[in-house]
Amino acid sequence: MTGGEEPALDPLWLNDRSEFQQSFVHGLKNPVGLRIQYELHEREVWGEWTPSGEHVGFPGVVHGGLIAAVLDDVMGRYAALMHIWAVTARLDVQYREPLSVGTRVHIVGRADRIDRRRYHASAHIESREGVHHARATGVYLTLSHALMKRTVEAWPGFAEYLPE
Repeated sequence: MTGGEEPALDPLWLNDRSEFQQSFVHGLKNPVGLRIQYELHEREVWGEWTPSGEHVGFPGVVHGGLIAAVLDDVMGRYAALMHIWAVTARLDVQYREPLSVGTRVHIVGRADRIDRRRYHASAHIESREGVHHARATGVYLTLSHALMKRTVEAWPGFAEYLPE
């Protein structure tokens, strides 16, 4: 990672254990979500996912939008490890091989560079057989004060996770 000294990571922030837990990708309380949970491996965030028949775009093939959402989420979870709340400013996804329903995949995300307000990250999804299905890069911006305020209005409990 470039951009100065390496920030401290807080593994307690890797998976949402708040009362909210509604994220579509990783929230455990979202009844229609994917419920992906992550682990920290050195300076990377890893997750596992097996898409089901509910996740198709074409018969037997996972919808590309869901793949993009998973890649976006794993990159965002790395920011959370640093207690950085950020929103996606740019997401570039490159699809390499179709992902078949029922294929267990490994998801990896990492920070590439952290600037004053921007966080640059990359991620990929590969099968256990080593097939690279997709990769992505993203640029994330820290939450503005206006967005922090709107978020707290929607869920007051979020205030305890914001910087003072």
